[in-house]
Amino acid sequence: MEIKLKDITKENWLDMIDLEISKEQENYVALPSEAIAASKFHEHYINRGIYLDDMPVGFIQYYPNIEENKPNEIFIDQLIIDINHQGKGYGSQATELVISEIKSLNGFNSISICYVEGHDVMRRFFERFGFAVVEQDEFDETIMELHYV
Repeated sequence: MEIKLKDITKENWLDMIDLEISKEQENYVALPSEAIAASKFHEHYINRGIYLDDMPVGFIQYYPNIEENKPNEIFIDQLIIDINHQGKGYGSQATELVISEIKSLNGFNSISICYVEGHDVMRRFFERFGFAVVEQDEFDETIMELHYV
């Protein structure tokens, strides 16, 4: 069984809508339905389904950080693993895949993420991939970055 990333299309977007997270996690991430809806107004957003073979297990969204005037940076906005598939390493595997995918894009040299204070498990999660804290913004979100050549 293999974790892979797939584009979100009209054929599989309902797979993403059906993903579930805990009520507590809803305080820290947008639901896939909200993230996909937002992406329809921002053509540079990239939505990827996380699949274990052909079974949907998660969702990830990233985009060039144009809004923050960082044209060489990709921002990972959402990472969700279905509650029934958490703790199995799928999020780690998907993160490795998306980092590799992003590094293959031309014109970028860093990746950033943020997590909401109180969801500190995400700090340790992303540190494993080389991300480091750079600041805390005005919305109580901690910004982490990964720089590469």
